[in-house]
Amino acid sequence: MTDVTSSTTITMYGADWCGDCRRSKAWFEANGVDYTYVDLAEQPDAVDVVLERNNGFKRIPVIVFGDGTHLTEPSDEAMAAKVGELGLLGGGEGDAGETGPTFEVVDVTDAARFELRRDGTTVGLASYRRQGDRVVIPHVETFPEHRGQGYAARLMDGVLAQIRAGGAKIVPLCPFAAAHIRDNPEYHDLVA
Repeated sequence: MTDVTSSTTITMYGADWCGDCRRSKAWFEANGVDYTYVDLAEQPDAVDVVLERNNGFKRIPVIVFGDGTHLTEPSDEAMAAKVGELGLLGGGEGDAGETGPTFEVVDVTDAARFELRRDGTTVGLASYRRQGDRVVIPHVETFPEHRGQGYAARLMDGVLAQIRAGGAKIVPLCPFAAAHIRDNPEYHDLVA
């Protein structure tokens, strides 16, 4: 089975039992973004698209965009960046005064670490050392009270965006960092 997209189409391949799929569906709904949902339990032949997009790995959700790119298990931050880049971000639902938490990834150079901050509070970190144009990441951590919310992936997306913007490459010594890059092909070109 092949996936069919137009320039404004978003197709999500997932399953209702998948927590990341439910989170991505909620993000689409909260941000007023139109998408097509393919339930792999109801359309098992669509698993071929997932395998093709993920180099043989069964990781979901796989979200395919009209420009031919895709994201696998994306953080909300990565989703917002991609949907915004395509100009497909809707107005969202809910009260105009309601906003979700604010996240930022900050390079704390004097401590040699990137910090993920949620509403100004540090919730995770990625230590690093620089070797010329390479950024070596030996450790990524989400603080215990904030685990299980996808913060480590959100942190890595921010770290990788900063590394890309700086024209550097990454040496992911941390097993989580290496797995995150392996599972997200859009970052493969950043590996030294």
